[in-house]
Amino acid sequence: MQHCLAGDSLWDATSLIEIKQGSELSNKMRLYQGAGGYDLSGGSLVNFKAWYTPTFVDTRVTYMTQLHPKVGLIWGFSTGENAQKYTVDPSMKLGLVFSHEFDKTSALSLKGTTILAGRLRESACTANYGDIGGVQQVNCRMAASALAPSQTLQYLYNEKPYNFNTILLQYTKNFD
Repeated sequence: MQHCLAGDSLWDATSLIEIKQGSELSNKMRLYQGAGGYDLSGGSLVNFKAWYTPTFVDTRVTYMTQLHPKVGLIWGFSTGENAQKYTVDPSMKLGLVFSHEFDKTSALSLKGTTILAGRLRESACTANYGDIGGVQQVNCRMAASALAPSQTLQYLYNEKPYNFNTILLQYTKNFD
């Protein structure tokens, strides 16, 4: 790996380490794209697909800039994603990696990263329950459940990214 010394460009010491489309939060919402829905009182079907299919899937790009032979800066971003009834906010990833080679066949590394932003937020629907309940806010996925509409709102997704803080200690031993 290259490292950045006086006079070297930071970009010359930078490597792409990850391109990933989709995330755990994207996958959670993907469950509602293909299946699910309910019948309205008039007989028409409400299908979740239109509400939960994103216009663009969250994409993460991560780099490492070698600051020293034993130290790297991890940095990157994600685009976020949105659909009619949810949003995954764009995010930024930052971290450091320290490594030490004991000899040509063994090494120890410590990596820590954090993801800033990237929260999943689900929106409510406005539903008309007619004479029995009138117009109310409700969790779209639970509008036809046995719960009262106001009780479904507590089940709207509002979550941080999975593994938003990680620490990884890794020992590597290569055998001839």
